[in-house]
Amino acid sequence: MALLDTAVDEGKEAVAAQVSRRSAAAKRILDLVFGIPLCVLVTPAVLLLALTLAVQLRCNPFFVHSRVGHGGRTLRIPKLRTLPKATNPYADKTRSVLEPPTRLAAALRQRHIDELPQLYLVPVGRLSLVGPRPRMAQEVRDHGDPDFDRLRTSVRQGCTGLWQISQDKVGRVSDAPMYDRLYVEQRTIWLDLWILWRTAWQTFGGSPISVADIPRWTLREDVQRACQVA
Repeated sequence: MALLDTAVDEGKEAVAAQVSRRSAAAKRILDLVFGIPLCVLVTPAVLLLALTLAVQLRCNPFFVHSRVGHGGRTLRIPKLRTLPKATNPYADKTRSVLEPPTRLAAALRQRHIDELPQLYLVPVGRLSLVGPRPRMAQEVRDHGDPDFDRLRTSVRQGCTGLWQISQDKVGRVSDAPMYDRLYVEQRTIWLDLWILWRTAWQTFGGSPISVADIPRWTLREDVQRACQVA
């Protein structure tokens, strides 16, 4: 009986691993199929915005942030500058009042359009279109949970994700860990597509989500069914 139980457990693990590999391959294909055209489409807008910001702010319209990426490795991500050059780029937004100097900069920051240059990291595999938000190293040190941090960096970080489109994004990632936990443990290609759709909708004025808004059909029930069959 013990041998039979062991065989069943091994069968479930094998099926789950196979589904996980298929999911990873499908996710990479999604990143390439959507990521490359998006890079081409946003390039004129990024260049025009960069030129306008350079004139308004009188400095380099781009800057690079160092974040904690996949596997805990340092990830350097580009952004459009929306704050004065003298502003500390690693200032804690939950404690500091960060005032963009122009209406354009404020609008870009509010809609997260200043993060468009990060799309260029998707085709080369540094970022995924969807995944946990790459956090600043200081934020991880000051407000981190080792188990939670290992979980969320076990997958490639994303340009957008559940936390980024949630009603809790005004705080810290660690204040609302349920979004990243759910994504890492239940992620599917359908969930990624749904997140991309909700991200686009929010960019044009749509409302943020709560965990209860996530459709069940986007979650990883296929693994559970496969394991039951095994």
